[in-house]
Amino acid sequence: MAVTVEDICDYIESWAPASWAEEWDRVGLQFGSLRAPVEHLGLALELTPSVVSWMISRDVDCLLTHHPVFFKPLRRLLAEDPWEGLILELIQKGKTVIAYHTNLDAAPEGVTEALAQALGLRCEEALRPVAPDLPGVGLGRVGRLPEPQKISEIARKLSRIIRSPVSWVGEDREVCRVALCAGSGWDLWPEVLSKGAELFITGEVKHHAAREAELAGVGLLVADHFAMENFFWRQLAGRLSGRFPGLRVSFFEDKSPFRTLFDQGG
Repeated sequence: MAVTVEDICDYIESWAPASWAEEWDRVGLQFGSLRAPVEHLGLALELTPSVVSWMISRDVDCLLTHHPVFFKPLRRLLAEDPWEGLILELIQKGKTVIAYHTNLDAAPEGVTEALAQALGLRCEEALRPVAPDLPGVGLGRVGRLPEPQKISEIARKLSRIIRSPVSWVGEDREVCRVALCAGSGWDLWPEVLSKGAELFITGEVKHHAAREAELAGVGLLVADHFAMENFFWRQLAGRLSGRFPGLRVSFFEDKSPFRTLFDQGG
């Protein structure tokens, strides 16, 4: 029996329900049909011109992304508009796009927890649970390392895992209790403090926020938003292949929009 778009959505929502997504988020079907059969599923962190070209050249029927296509309503679709033209091209070719975002951030063994496990962090609870009766479900994670480690050692390990440079704020001291939010997580800073974390790992931190961490005496590791989330997306491709053995699943190894000397081997 052919796998449908709905089958893929049902599987993901069986362990990362759409109800766990933030209110502002737009998860699930972005455009296309839930009843459409899927022979070739593609995964990419987000929709870009490179991803669209790859989908068409590789005959990808359905694309699964982390970042939704529609954060804001569109009033029209113009072929001349760079962003709207991408969407229109895929619609015209009968492609389907689905997206699962903050519900996968919140889920056990989801985006943040998978990265925490790779770092050896024993997760205790979410920084911001989705509900009081679900302490292990929500944005961010906090937990303990098996033994104290220097911040520079954690930074090097993180850099190897996500294949991207990592910066840190604060003294290079040993820490044990660590908070983590893959992607952009500075709005969780109050929870980081209240839960007694000695180190916070996240992305997209502004200068004054870094100074705030410095004053609070909490170490801070800052990495690329794209790279931190892309780590889980590679894993998800393998998970889907195992769940749907007859389905062809491909992962598009896109690049962060930010280039560094790390990319050039410097």
